[in-house]
Amino acid sequence: MSRARQARWVFVVCLAAGVLFAGCARQRPVGPGQANVPAPGVERQKPKVAFVMKTLTNPFFLTMEKGARAAAQEVGVELKVQTPAEETDIDKQIAVVEDLIPTGIKVLCIAPAGSKEIVPCLVEAKRAGVYVINIDNEVDEQAAEKAGLKLDSYVGVDNEEGGYMSSQYLAKLMGGRGKVAMLEGIPTVDNAEARKRGFEKAMKEYPGITIVASQTAHWKQEEALNVMADILQKNPDLNGLFCANDMMALGAIQAIEDAGKTGRVYVTSYDNLEAAQEEIRKGRLHATIDQHPELMGKYGVEYAAKLIQGGTIPKRKLVPLDLITKEMLEKAATTARAGK
Repeated sequence: MSRARQARWVFVVCLAAGVLFAGCARQRPVGPGQANVPAPGVERQKPKVAFVMKTLTNPFFLTMEKGARAAAQEVGVELKVQTPAEETDIDKQIAVVEDLIPTGIKVLCIAPAGSKEIVPCLVEAKRAGVYVINIDNEVDEQAAEKAGLKLDSYVGVDNEEGGYMSSQYLAKLMGGRGKVAMLEGIPTVDNAEARKRGFEKAMKEYPGITIVASQTAHWKQEEALNVMADILQKNPDLNGLFCANDMMALGAIQAIEDAGKTGRVYVTSYDNLEAAQEEIRKGRLHATIDQHPELMGKYGVEYAAKLIQGGTIPKRKLVPLDLITKEMLEKAATTARAGK
C-alpha cells in the first residue's frame, strides 16, 4: 500500500471513530424500560402548547393565564400565550391562531372570541395534526358539525346555570317584584347567549318581575356606563340589573351612582373580579359568579400534556360555579383572620 493511500485510510478510520464517539457522548446507554435521556448539558426540547384567549386587558383572563402557566411548569411544556388586544376583535384572534399553526405547536387551547367565526381556522389546525382543546366560551356545536370539526375536549362551565344563579339571587333581593334589565355580552357568542338564557329562565319564575330592557354592552365597562345611563333615563323606576360580566357591572354601577340611584337598584353580575368584590363590600354590587378561570387554565394545560403523551382526557370538563355575596366575603375574611 502506498504512503498516500495509507494516510487516507488512517484519516477515514479516525473520522469514523470520532463520529462514533460523538454519537455516544450525546446519548446515554438505554436499558430495559428506560427512555432515551439526553446527556448532561444537552437540554431536551419541551413540546409546545399554544394558549389563545380573548384578551389580557380583562383580569378574568389574567387569572386564567396564571393557572395555565403554573400547570405548564408542572407538566413540562412550553406555553405560548397569545391574544388580540380587544376582546371583541374576532378577526385578530383568527389571525393569531393561523400564525401559530405552522410553528410546531402540539396542542391549541382556545377561548374563542367568536363561537362560529373561529371554526374554519380550528379545522385548519386539526388538519395540521394539532390537538384542539376548547376553553371557556364554547365553539358553536352546529357550526362545528357542519365543518366536520371534532374538538378533543371542552373545559369550562355551564354558563346558563351561572346566569340563572346570579339572576335568581337578584330576583330574591327584589322581593319577586319590580322592573329589571340586563346588560348582555356579545350577541351570538355562546357564553353570552347562555347567560342570557339563564337570566330569562330565572325571571320566568317570578311573575311579578317585568324585563324592561336587555341590551348588549359587548363586555366593556365604558360602553356599559353609557348603555346603562340610557336605560335609567327610559326606566327611572328600575329595581334590578343583571350584568353578564363584572366589567359591564363596574360601568353600570357608575351610571347608577351618576343618576343618584345607588341603593335603589340591585345589581348582580358574573366573573368574580377583585374589583367586583370591592364593590360588593361597599354595597354597590350585590353578587357575582365565580367560575374559577384559574382552573380552566390549569385543566386545559394538564389535558394538553396528556394528549401529547398519548393519554386520554374527558370530552367535557366543567369547573364549579360559586355565588359570591357580601356575607360570603365577610365569612371568608373572618376565617382568614382566625387562621393567622
